[in-house]
Amino acid sequence: MGNEKSMQRNSAADILRCLAFVFVPSVHFLLNSGFYQATVESTRTLIMVIARALFIICVPLFMTLSGYLMRTKQLSASYYKKLGKTYFSYVLASIACVVFAVLKLEQEWTLRSTLIGILEFKAAPYSWYIEMYMGLFLFVPFLNLLYNNIPSRKWKRNLLIIGVCLVFLPSVVNVYNFDSADWWYLPSSNTDYVEILPNWWVTVLYPVVYYFLGCYLSEYKIRLNKWINLFLILYVTFVYGVYTYWRSFQVKFIWGVWCQYYSLFTFILTLLVFLFFLNLRYDKMPAVIGNGFAKISGLCMNAYLLSWIFDKLFYPLLKDHVGEIEDRFVYFFAVVPIVIVLSLLLSYVLQVLQTLLTDFAVKIIGFIKKKSKKPLATANKT
Repeated sequence: MGNEKSMQRNSAADILRCLAFVFVPSVHFLLNSGFYQATVESTRTLIMVIARALFIICVPLFMTLSGYLMRTKQLSASYYKKLGKTYFSYVLASIACVVFAVLKLEQEWTLRSTLIGILEFKAAPYSWYIEMYMGLFLFVPFLNLLYNNIPSRKWKRNLLIIGVCLVFLPSVVNVYNFDSADWWYLPSSNTDYVEILPNWWVTVLYPVVYYFLGCYLSEYKIRLNKWINLFLILYVTFVYGVYTYWRSFQVKFIWGVWCQYYSLFTFILTLLVFLFFLNLRYDKMPAVIGNGFAKISGLCMNAYLLSWIFDKLFYPLLKDHVGEIEDRFVYFFAVVPIVIVLSLLLSYVLQVLQTLLTDFAVKIIGFIKKKSKKPLATANKT
């Protein structure tokens, strides 16, 4: 029974990680296809804004998954050693991005600028997430100490409620103009809003609140009928998209707090998607499919970073061959799958390379240790 539960949790986590990664190139399609330079007023732009509402939960899914999987981690040397593997993966991905930038984009990268770029998390342009994740990783044992010592489910739920009020609620409360009745017909006409709630903590705490959400979902089972859950996902996605469309109507897309990672809409949608996959049954899923998701899941973090390479490879071609921005939207179903597959393949190549380099380093260290002990042993015999 325990093994079945463990398999179910792992399968759900693997699928959620894969889904989160798939959403990354999907939302980057909007960035790289020129969507944000288009006027938001047509049916096509409405469809893309609604799609964006779903895809934007990519990073929150990763953050929530961290809490779901790492709730029991404690302060120890063995825990922090795992950070070295993540950083090594990041370094290899950064080098791959730099090599591509030099050979294909004809950028100038020296050994010094590459080292600085890696240290500053700029060599791989999508590495801001790794920078955030490594900081979160360092805090995890202390966040767990806080969360796990809260005495009851009620107070853990209150922790989440306070987090939502501090981080997510301002995104739908502090974004209105009450000085003009006409503003409500065209909110894009004025971006001067009345601040009702304090919003200082919004960009600081949102990864932590998502982490605590994952901890809560790991500890307590929230049951929701899968069809009701699916309906709610579709409904919230539609409402979120229409609301965002309304905020940017007749102008270029407005990057407001209501459509970011720390939007209340994003939080609710992340929760619903997470619950949907947690509550599915995986006991009848063929082992080959489960193993496939597990393998792909292990490639996702690096594939996230490496997707920049293929974004830079394919989107200039798309822009050259399709002049009208809205005409490019139909190519989503061609470009995004290609970017996903190639990013995963390159991630696999780097994973193999990392394993070979790690094994080689272990053998070298073992050889050096063996050599250094020989003179000591000889001296003792004398």
